[in-house]
Amino acid sequence: MTKAAVDGVRSVALGVPDLKASAAFYTNVWQLDRVAASAESAYFRGTGAYHHLLALHRRPRPELLSLDLTAPDRAAVDAIHRTVAGKGGRDIGAPAAIAEPGGGYGFAFRDPEGRAIRVIAGDERRRDVAPQPDRPSKISHVVLNSRDRAAATAFFCDALGFRLIDETRALTFLNCNADHHSIAFADGESASLHHIAFEMIDIDSVMRGAGRMRDAGFDIEWGVGRHGPGDNVFAYFVGPNDEVIEYTAEVEQVDASYRVRGPAEWTWPPGRLDHWGIAVGPTDRLKAAQKKLRFAASATV
Repeated sequence: MTKAAVDGVRSVALGVPDLKASAAFYTNVWQLDRVAASAESAYFRGTGAYHHLLALHRRPRPELLSLDLTAPDRAAVDAIHRTVAGKGGRDIGAPAAIAEPGGGYGFAFRDPEGRAIRVIAGDERRRDVAPQPDRPSKISHVVLNSRDRAAATAFFCDALGFRLIDETRALTFLNCNADHHSIAFADGESASLHHIAFEMIDIDSVMRGAGRMRDAGFDIEWGVGRHGPGDNVFAYFVGPNDEVIEYTAEVEQVDASYRVRGPAEWTWPPGRLDHWGIAVGPTDRLKAAQKKLRFAASATV
């Protein structure tokens, strides 16, 4: 019998001190659509099927509130719920209807390092969708810092059904669908956010998005380049709350035949960090921001 597994990263929820300014950035500059809002929260969709891929909630300081993963159906949610309880998850809620925009059926928990995660199925999806130039379609992947990469990897694989797909000296990449990776772990002093990658339709859209960010006063902190694992084009920025955000495109598509490679096979010549070798950065500002946003200690939303 196949073990129940998550099949995607739907959305990330962030706490922000200035909700109005942050919402304006993600609509006017980052090019998402606001799909729901209240005095304390705002939800943003891309051009893909998910109801939303980013939620902002008013908080006293910037922080990471939750990471929302999708499951194929309610039965998978229930099976994952049982597995999480036996693999070291804590503060595990009972599967139930999700009472926020997008709806669905799921549960929340914290992993062994305290990350707030939800597993959701049956949430609202759009049917008449198509990628659009110069606009993000979905969250391609989220990279998280960990005090123990091996332990974090083991939990996500054993409890949530991810597959280890590649590993470098700096990062461990996990796969849950055709995209090369949806989650990755970096070495860190705490369980915090490293970066969120938003997928664009093509290289031209990454370049246009990078130009729009520069016009708005947000410099490229690393890029434009092409990664090794995942073979994706990238451009990194520091957002208005010191969150590191990435435009990416052309993520490698993989299947069960993909051969996992380790650090000895992912190497670069001296002075190079990607395939092209022309990127600016990574800057010191980027490196500092990649460690700043921690998971909130209180409720997710």
